[in-house]
Amino acid sequence: MIPLRILVVGQTPPPYGGQTVMIQLLLDGAYQDIELVHVRMNFSKELNSNGRLKLDKIWELFRVVAAIYRAKFIMRPEVLYYPPSGPNYVPVIRDIIILCATRRLFNKTVFHLHAGGISEFYLRMNPALRCIFRLALFNPDLVIRTACLSAQDGKGLHCQREVVIANGIPDSAGKRIDRTASSGEPIRILLVALLREDKGVLVAISAVQQLLIAGMDVELTCMGEWDSPDMRTHAESLIEPRFRSKFRFPGVQTGFDKWDFYRNADIFVFPSYFHSETFGIVLLEAMCFSLPVVATRWRGIPEVVEESSCAILCEPRDIAGCRDALAQLINDPALRVRMGRNARERYLRYFTIEAHRNAMENALSLLKG
Repeated sequence: MIPLRILVVGQTPPPYGGQTVMIQLLLDGAYQDIELVHVRMNFSKELNSNGRLKLDKIWELFRVVAAIYRAKFIMRPEVLYYPPSGPNYVPVIRDIIILCATRRLFNKTVFHLHAGGISEFYLRMNPALRCIFRLALFNPDLVIRTACLSAQDGKGLHCQREVVIANGIPDSAGKRIDRTASSGEPIRILLVALLREDKGVLVAISAVQQLLIAGMDVELTCMGEWDSPDMRTHAESLIEPRFRSKFRFPGVQTGFDKWDFYRNADIFVFPSYFHSETFGIVLLEAMCFSLPVVATRWRGIPEVVEESSCAILCEPRDIAGCRDALAQLINDPALRVRMGRNARERYLRYFTIEAHRNAMENALSLLKG
């Protein structure tokens, strides 16, 4: 059987965001029914430059279009796989230009929605832009969403077929980790994200500081790059001088250095209310490393972590709720171990990279013929 050849257009790391990581993991897979050809985007070298217009991005736009034409006429892929941006003006215009210039070269089109809210963004456009948007993004043959609870963008784009495929990651932990904090050691809380307000960074800092004020021995590590210098200044200004040593901001970490932060943590916190949140790869990483989770009832997050089994969920922007959830885990070591075990089991049951690649191959194979 001749495999279906698919052109994957998308950015791979760096930067190390959820979408770039998942595209790389897709490309690294071995498949029987599909063959993947890649045109790499390189619009953002850092996560905090996403959605910002720069002159070098204009040049990159023309390079990507030319590379798609070259791949089409040399490799002859039948299907275009494209991950549209979230609801942000600059990358949406970029997508419109690329897709208007290239989509008609292919028999079929797949949109993989790693970010949510693009169909809602369409409704806020002026009539002229809506017309061009429809030409570029309406009526794809297949839309892939990452969670049932994510924004219903497939319907908004008038897709012919829609599937929900959970993300999956390799097992970097390798085994279950049961944590019991030694007497006299602080409880280590970990947050991993682009450090911006709607990823819940300020909520986490404020909640942990309230725990410190109450006399609990805790530490918070916020791993990732800052969205802006102003954001870093504002976040650090919330921390009382007497507690400065209890907060760490190590920046972006990769490979073994990154996994050591997960391995050495006791609790994972992710109080996100990010406007285009759909899934949260970092939640899978935490579950893989047997970490109990404190997160929000927001978008696809409750679908990834299971409330009461491996996570305690609070409402978005709810500092007191986040604080109380953390306190519950801090005060109950047995609960932390039990939730950590459940998290690891849930990862192994639903979110391995093998399960993800199998589901992706099955869905993409539907486009044959």
